[in-house]
Amino acid sequence: MGNLDLISFSNLSYSYENNQLLLHNTPKKIDIIKLDTLNEKQINIFKKFKDKKIFLLNFWATWCTPCIKEIPELIKLRKKYINSIEVFFISVDSNPKKMIPKFLKKNKFEDFLIFIDNELKITKKLGVKIMPTTLIVDKDLNEIARVKGYIDWLDERVINELNSLL
Repeated sequence: MGNLDLISFSNLSYSYENNQLLLHNTPKKIDIIKLDTLNEKQINIFKKFKDKKIFLLNFWATWCTPCIKEIPELIKLRKKYINSIEVFFISVDSNPKKMIPKFLKKNKFEDFLIFIDNELKITKKLGVKIMPTTLIVDKDLNEIARVKGYIDWLDERVINELNSLL
């Protein structure tokens, strides 16, 4: 059944330039999230990085072109805000242990935190329906914003929004 869910995602990747980081009028409380790493360790992501002010949960897949486009921007953003923002890349690939290492090598990506949700439990629980989607969560575990589709994370307007959240 998981593969059917993944197929439904494949037609839902967005790369429109008018996508925006939109703040929620009322923050949405989310539960503690435990995610698996590629080497099968389960991590409570918020506890491990509790010194950060904001968490970006980026849902992506190796087959999603807009996802691939924003990964380097999110890595740069994480480095720029190393003391206040943590970015978690949550893969929805159906065979992550095979696909992700090849993907990383091919694209020469490194130095970012990859977690897997190949059964789509967290993806469904958080209502993520398109790739990429990024949830912005504060240190009190409130989803304060959501970006559906690609945005330029290094754009001055996005940086200003993020600065206002810190």
